[in-house]
Formats: sequence, structure tokens, C-alpha cells
Amino acid sequence: MKIIKSIFLLSFLITSFSSCGYQLRGSLDIDGLQNIKVISSDSNKIAMLLEQKILSYDDKYSSNNSEYPAIKINNLKSTTRQLSVNSAGRVDEYEISKELDYEIMLSETEILKGSLKVSASYDFNESQMQGTREKEIIANNSIDQKLLRKLLLKLKAALKFRTN
Repeated sequence: MKIIKSIFLLSFLITSFSSCGYQLRGSLDIDGLQNIKVISSDSNKIAMLLEQKILSYDDKYSSNNSEYPAIKINNLKSTTRQLSVNSAGRVDEYEISKELDYEIMLSETEILKGSLKVSASYDFNESQMQGTREKEIIANNSIDQKLLRKLLLKLKAALKFRTN
């Protein structure tokens, strides 16, 4: 009887997780991206993360000398706004938005321009400033990772479309 209860409970939990849309996200496959050149006008975190991701895949850890394909990070704009206020009129929640303008240069004539935007929010608590600062850092890192993932997906799609 105990075994039947545990099997029923396990089945219920698995069904609950799958019905709410929960799924494990695997790592992004970056096959074919090791020859990409990263160009950035300033040293921003997205360009740094992109270079780390590409160099970590390259077995030789050598610098990329090819001119094309390349990805150029033109602009990374970050904005913060108030989402909600409490009854005392003080800020209760903030939203951070980042917009990334990029160019994917497949050849001298093939240039794909685009823009990506990602947002995240965090709770603000005046009495716990250290914890609030850490929530802000976590939100910023989450945004950067999402932007990097979206950018790599755009890059893979552009390279796949070019080869087909």
C-alpha cells in the first residue's frame, strides 16, 4: 500500500510540473560559432560574455583572425523605472530594462541589423539595502544572460539561413 501511495504521489507531482509548463532548459548548442569575431565599441558585459562563450568552445583558445562572420555590439542601453509604490509613497518595486542594438555581418554586403530588449523586476526594501542591492545585481545578471542567449540564437539562425 505504501508503494502505491508513493507511485501515485510521484505521478501527481510529475503531472503537476508538466501541466504548468515547467521544463528544464538545457545549455545552448553553439556548434559553428567558434569562428565568430566579436566587435564592440565599448567594453560592455554582453560583449565580454559573448567572447567568453565563444572562446570557451574553441579548443585552441586562440584569438579569431577572420574578418567574417562577425557580430558587432553597437549600443547597450539600460533604463530603470519604478513599478509600484507603497502606501507611504515610497518605491516598492523597480524594473530594469536593457536594449541591445547589434549587427550580424555575414559578409561585406550581408549585414543584418537588429535590436533585442529584455526586462526584469526586483523588490525594493529600504530596511534591507544590502539584500536589495543583491536583488538588483541578480536581475541585471539575469537580463544579461537572456540577452546573450537571444543574441546567440539570432546568430545561429542567420548562419543557418546563409548556408541553406
